[in-house]
Amino acid sequence: MNSIQLLAAAFVLGLVGLTSGQLVSPGICQNFPVHVNFDVPRYLGLWYEIRRYEQVFQRGGECVTAEYSLNDDGSVRVFNSMMVPPGQVRQSDVGRAVVAFPDESPLEAKLNVTFDATATDISANYWVLGTDYDSYAVVWGCFGVGTTLRAESAWILSRTPTLTPQAEAEVQRYVDLYLSEDDLRPTVQNLDFCCTIDPEVTAYPQCPTQ
Repeated sequence: MNSIQLLAAAFVLGLVGLTSGQLVSPGICQNFPVHVNFDVPRYLGLWYEIRRYEQVFQRGGECVTAEYSLNDDGSVRVFNSMMVPPGQVRQSDVGRAVVAFPDESPLEAKLNVTFDATATDISANYWVLGTDYDSYAVVWGCFGVGTTLRAESAWILSRTPTLTPQAEAEVQRYVDLYLSEDDLRPTVQNLDFCCTIDPEVTAYPQCPTQ
């Protein structure tokens, strides 16, 4: 990578902190196939993060969950939550997702997610490469800068804090085809470690009182 590309990469890393992924590499974003006949209502609800490409906005985050519900206007409310050890107070962000091409048939699982960051709307793509709705989802996104660099994000999600062996095998198929195994970091989802001190949090057990 020459000096101009290195400077561009540094610039991208700054942008990535405000947008999506942090796996930066030369080239343009690829057009990976996604899940089709996407059933938005079945995708709603609570998901636990199992692995991810590390993100600036998720740095050090464990016990990560994403919860999706419908807004009154038909868009999807995105509620992301995590804990950054050694703290026990959960941090959260709220966003809004819409299907990118709602009139296409069959419906593709390509969504645009917008978060409000310091009064500036930050939008990122959210492509579901594969899901069975009931146990796993493999999510990928990519942010391109011209024709020289791309910044990718990826999340492996599960309906439970751990994947079943069958779901793990399905997930691995997508990882082998489209993602970088070495860049996927595991997310701690141990229920004792992830216990919560907030009585309104129901995704994890309450921490024992001292």
